[in-house]
Amino acid sequence: MLRWTFPVFVAVGLFRGGLNSVWAEDGQEFLTDALTLPWYEPLATPFNGYFHTVARACFAVIALFPVSWAAALNAGTAALLTALLALAVGAAARDRLGTAAACVIGGSAAVPMGYVPNALAQVQFPLVYAGLWMLLWTPRHRGLRVVAVALPALAVLNSILGLLLVPVALLRLARRRDRDAVWRVVALLPGAVLQLAPLLAGGSRRDVGERPDLDPVSVAGTYLRWGVPRSFLGDAWLAPPVTDPVGHRALVLLGLAIPAALVAAALLRWTRPQWRLAALLAGFGLLAGVFQLAVHGAPEGRYLVLITLPNIAAAVALALPGGGGGTGDAVDASADALGGRFGAVPFVALATLVAVVCAANLRPGGFTDGLPRWDRTVSAARAQCQAEPRLRRVTVHIAQWPVLGWEAVLPCDRLR
Repeated sequence: MLRWTFPVFVAVGLFRGGLNSVWAEDGQEFLTDALTLPWYEPLATPFNGYFHTVARACFAVIALFPVSWAAALNAGTAALLTALLALAVGAAARDRLGTAAACVIGGSAAVPMGYVPNALAQVQFPLVYAGLWMLLWTPRHRGLRVVAVALPALAVLNSILGLLLVPVALLRLARRRDRDAVWRVVALLPGAVLQLAPLLAGGSRRDVGERPDLDPVSVAGTYLRWGVPRSFLGDAWLAPPVTDPVGHRALVLLGLAIPAALVAAALLRWTRPQWRLAALLAGFGLLAGVFQLAVHGAPEGRYLVLITLPNIAAAVALALPGGGGGTGDAVDASADALGGRFGAVPFVALATLVAVVCAANLRPGGFTDGLPRWDRTVSAARAQCQAEPRLRRVTVHIAQWPVLGWEAVLPCDRLR
């Protein structure tokens, strides 16, 4: 159904940048380790308290190619993976909500809103979101059932945020109590052990920009003021600096009013809401938002992905065209467009809003602006290695900020 969208999704990812620059963690941690360590060692090396198995495996392959290709291969692989994950989300959403809803949900998954560069370090966010939809999906085809089990497992192996999928898998097990539900839980265990055991034993720790906020009132307030409005209006229009406080406040209120209006329309039976699914998706967005804000201590654009995407999907689940207001079987939204008092108006309005917001947030803030060009960086490093025959490694700057400076180490034997 969504196969024709795959090239579009890949093109969107590439448009978001990174073809000639290497993002912070990708260069300093993943590329450096892939170039300077045996291929297996980086897989067992944590960064900032957790393991990035999928990203490091990708860089193990990237390291086999010329160093000058690293930026393009990083961006291309990230765009490819994000597009595949968006297709998986769309397929799962189609079976639950219908084709029209799947186009909105899958399309938004291809544009992870927030300060999220097109880089392998950031694939963890759409991977966890795709893992969520896999846990909500029961495909009929055996191959797709394998995918539905494997993706959540990979999400946990690649990021500590994947642990947020564990309660969803346990809820599925409590409700279904079948072999498939058991396998969904069992598949998450290796990743959970990998992420938690070293952290609890002191073998790894989080130390990059973390100032935990354990005040529930503060965290809840930040989620409402920051996470919910950006779920429906994106980050581009609400990001600081705020030059018009009144206009900014109005946008925040509008962002809060949109989900409230959708809930009201569903309660009035103007739409065909899937209440249980909407509650689960919105609950996951809340859980992810509260967890990230509490651990990190402050809002950060990339953490919006696991807030915005579930909230958008929850809104779609509430806005399905048709009357009845029940929790019945999934229907094709486009086929039921004439039901209900307002027909497809709420759904079409929401889909239009999501399309506009996603377009506005393709490259919010120009996150690759100012990053050193990778081709020039590699050329300068190669010249340095050639000028100094005894030199074994060159350290290059890939990004510099007031607090954190990011560097990559390039072996001269890969440059001469």
